[in-house]
Amino acid sequence: MAELSTSEKEHVQTELDKLNEAVAKTTDFSEKLELKDKIHNMQMILNGTKPYGSIQYFCEGCGS
Repeated sequence: MAELSTSEKEHVQTELDKLNEAVAKTTDFSEKLELKDKIHNMQMILNGTKPYGSIQYFCEGCGS
């Protein structure tokens, strides 16, 4: 798996920041779950656990 470029890492981090802000602002439980799932997927991309561009796939490996 190829490592993310600096600009790709910055883009993913910007998206993570937006998602974290959205989680802090919402009071709807199901919306928070959906946002936290997206955050989890983005963090996996940043950590090199998940290939960049595969955000549309669901994580089933850890059972979350």
